[in-house]
Amino acid sequence: MSGATDNTMRLLDGVIDPVLAPLHALPAGAHVVQLACGTGGLSLALARRRGDLRITAVDLDHEVLDAGRAAAGREGLAVGFRRMDLARLEMGDGTADGVISRMGLFLPGTAPFDVAAREAARILRPGGVLSLATWSDLADSPYTGVGLPLLRRILPEGRVPRLEAMFRARPEELEEHLRAAGLQHVEGRWYEWRAEYPDFDAWWRFGTGIGPLAALFGRLDHDELARARQMMSEDLEQYRTTDGAYRLPARARVVTAQAAGPARNRPGARPYSRRNAPLSANSVE
Repeated sequence: MSGATDNTMRLLDGVIDPVLAPLHALPAGAHVVQLACGTGGLSLALARRRGDLRITAVDLDHEVLDAGRAAAGREGLAVGFRRMDLARLEMGDGTADGVISRMGLFLPGTAPFDVAAREAARILRPGGVLSLATWSDLADSPYTGVGLPLLRRILPEGRVPRLEAMFRARPEELEEHLRAAGLQHVEGRWYEWRAEYPDFDAWWRFGTGIGPLAALFGRLDHDELARARQMMSEDLEQYRTTDGAYRLPARARVVTAQAAGPARNRPGARPYSRRNAPLSANSVE
C-alpha cells in the first residue's frame, strides 16, 4: 500500500463498520456491488469479513481499479474490479443482493446522484440492501475542513475555488432521490468518528499531497508553504495526543434503504433495520 493510500484509509476506514453492518444477514453466495469504489478498500474489508460473498467493485478510473486488483491479489481476496459508468451499469436487473458505497458518489466525474440511485435500485434484487456513506459538508471531512480555511488565510481572495460545488445533494435531497428511485425504508443518520495519524508529517502528506487541495498547496512558494505548515501545526494542536499522534474528528451521512420485496436472508436471520442493527456509540440521530 502506498503512503498516500495508507493515509487516505486512516480517514475513510473509520466508516467501514456502519456501512457494512446492514449486510450481516446476507446469505452465502450473495452478490454485493460497491459503486464508485476507488481502490476498493470497502470491498476488501467486506471480503476479509465475508469470504463467502461474491463482491464486485465498480469505478470509471483505470488507475484506481488496477491498484485495487493489486491489493486484492496481495491478500488473496476474491473481489472483482470492473470499469463501468455509474449512469449505465453493465449489470442485469435484480442481479445484486447489496449495493454499497463510501464517499465516492459525489466526487467530480461521477454520475448525478439521482441517476446513480436509479441504477442502484435497478440492479438490486427484491429485498436487497443499499448502504452508503458520504460527506455532506466540506467541514465534516478534516481533509477539507482543515485545509480549505488555511489556504483561504494564505492565498489572495478568489484564488481558492469554491469546492462546495462538489456536494450536489444535501442530506434530505440524498434520501429523497433514493425514495424517488423506488427504494423503501430509507433511513439516514449522522456518524462521527476520529481519524488517527501517527504524527504531524503523516497528516501533512495527506492533507497537502493528494486530491484537489494538492494543486493549491503546490502553488505556494517556499515561504508560503513554510507558513502554511506552521499554521496547520498550530490549528491541529488541539487534536494532538500525549504520544504525539493526532485524532481528528470526522462526520458522514450514512444512509440505508431496501429494494421493494421480500429479502433473501440466512435461515432464521432478520431483515436489516435500524432496530436490529449493531449499536454504535458513534451514531448520532
